[in-house]
Amino acid sequence: MQVIRNDFESSRFVAYVDGKVAGSLQYRIQDGQMLLLDVEADSAYRRLQLPSRLIREALIDAGRRRLSVLPFCHEARTQVLSHPVFFQLVPSDHRQRLHESVRARKRTRRGESAPKKRQLVSALPEKGGAA
Repeated sequence: MQVIRNDFESSRFVAYVDGKVAGSLQYRIQDGQMLLLDVEADSAYRRLQLPSRLIREALIDAGRRRLSVLPFCHEARTQVLSHPVFFQLVPSDHRQRLHESVRARKRTRRGESAPKKRQLVSALPEKGGAA
């Protein structure tokens, strides 16, 4: 059985398969935004598409909580761009940069030179900030 839970204390969504931790999505809440930082899944469970499911759960949760979303990991950026409803969760002043970051990564993977990356946010505050 597969279950995804939000572990509020550790700021991560956790995927369980048959009671074992199989993947997680690390996030941070600050200033009315959910920052999607990193998604990981045990390679033994990759076929279950856990990264996509974890990201989807986080995006649904952000929408329910009326939080905007800043996706920092590539998997989250790609998923946000492919779903218009999720794309609307990204603050309007970050949407163009989101498109550019995904395009730049695609060019880099094809061996083309990519323009310098611009970050979605100039710098992340320390973990001790507002959560």
